[in-house]
Amino acid sequence: MRTFGILLCGVAGSLAVASAANAGVLVASGDEWTLSNYAYGAPYQAGTTAFVQDLATTFGGSNYLLLTGNGNVSSGQLTSLTAQLTALGKTVQTSATFSLATASGYDAVFHFGQGFSGAQFADLDAYLSGGGDAYVSLGSGWYGSAAGEAATWNPFLANYGLVAGSTWFTAAGFVDATVTQGPAGATNLIWGYGQSIERLPNSNGVSYVRGSFAGGPQDIGLVGSSQRLGVAGVPEPGAWALMILGFGGAGAALRRRNRMLTA
Repeated sequence: MRTFGILLCGVAGSLAVASAANAGVLVASGDEWTLSNYAYGAPYQAGTTAFVQDLATTFGGSNYLLLTGNGNVSSGQLTSLTAQLTALGKTVQTSATFSLATASGYDAVFHFGQGFSGAQFADLDAYLSGGGDAYVSLGSGWYGSAAGEAATWNPFLANYGLVAGSTWFTAAGFVDATVTQGPAGATNLIWGYGQSIERLPNSNGVSYVRGSFAGGPQDIGLVGSSQRLGVAGVPEPGAWALMILGFGGAGAALRRRNRMLTA
């Protein structure tokens, strides 16, 4: 029984790492138009298609939910995204509201600028903690200003190592973001009056897509992620220590058992 107890300690260490790795991925964009029908027109189509392909690979699963509560990006503006996701083998449904109960059963949720309350932030956090993946979009003007939107979202985003900028990019209408860092093939993306999304220093946040604009700014964070897309999560130092301790205990127990059998 002592041997089994120490072996169980090793398994517990492994499970602690596994549960951290099983947490869902949050992807935050500074603009809600980046996956709209406009984004699938020239000259953005290739970049948008590559970006969505990468998101689908990262999120995995087969059941996706698109939130359509923002009047700007309605369900009618998401037909091209729906078609691409369907071609990638995803089942896509829509909802005008969000709650943990609504999201349950879906592998990934896509948010397009809807205003969220405190309860909805808590539900989104619970959804991600339970292993669901989420794509959220800022830049909608729902909170009156970029500063108001940043102030509302940043307490939530900080839990995932990200921070939203407090000003919108001032170019009129839709502007072309030249991607300086991002998925292969995503050379440029459409961008409206969006704001930046950067990683917090000394955090696990990742600057996933960076871009430059002809009239500025240059090489600024556009999309961030709670972990690097396409790469398995790296355990925290404490989790590594627990795992090593657990496997060390299991190894010692096996060596002790072997000596007893030899005797």
